Amino acid sequence: MNQNPKVLVGSPLFDGMRYCIKEFLSTMKSLTYNNYDILLVDNSKTDDFFNELKKEKGIKVIKDNTQETKNIRRLVSSRNKILQYAIDNVYDYVLMMDSDVLPPPNIISELINCRKDIVSGLYFTSFLSSGKPKYLPVAWQFITAEEFEEMKKTTIFPSIVKSHSDLRRHLIQKEYKSNKLLKVKYPSAGCVLLTKNVFQKIKYGLIDMSGINAKTSDDIYFFDKAHELGFECFCYTKIKCEHLTEGKYLKDKDGNLIHPLYTWLSLNL
Repeated sequence: MNQNPKVLVGSPLFDGMRYCIKEFLSTMKSLTYNNYDILLVDNSKTDDFFNELKKEKGIKVIKDNTQETKNIRRLVSSRNKILQYAIDNVYDYVLMMDSDVLPPPNIISELINCRKDIVSGLYFTSFLSSGKPKYLPVAWQFITAEEFEEMKKTTIFPSIVKSHSDLRRHLIQKEYKSNKLLKVKYPSAGCVLLTKNVFQKIKYGLIDMSGINAKTSDDIYFFDKAHELGFECFCYTKIKCEHLTEGKYLKDKDGNLIHPLYTWLSLNL
């Protein structure tokens, strides 16, 4: 690969992300790497947001007129349009960003220097744990066979859990505070760098919703396919990103924040 690889910073989005788009674009335009382009793929069901985005200078905007009606399937379509654009325009890397994630300005050079086919920064979000929201890292580690055997002594797993490979855990504090490059099962998908070795071979999709990952998204599908093809995934915990959640989260009747994924999936799949 050349000494100054060409990077496509791509983000799928829709009009529900208006609350964070100005901060996101300001951050993307301020990245310190000197050979990158910004591509937004808007899958909103109207053209209003797209027409607003087209007025922004220094970025490329594509309207995704997918016929998919479900939100998560529209997201899959937009992610794949980013990958196809990178293939068609001969990029060396794709930095796949979520539009509510703000990385440090040196994210591209730092992740390239990791020399991995799939490597992310790190950010946190709210997850439901035992019915309560907890702020946890969006990155998951493998469960070892030994850990699984210990867990079976105190936990009754559903029949779909056949082995340790069916499970995962969030990074723990000593891991996410280590500032180290960690091999992980699933990296932080909203700030992940992919080499062309990866994005030429894998597309986003949806998993079988009857399986263990039934409440996960297109990102899990992508990384599972990567593992199947022999790619390893990494998270560089030094690269910590801000996650703009204030305009995104729903609240229950008690005022507690609820991650929208669960409601979103139940309504839209």
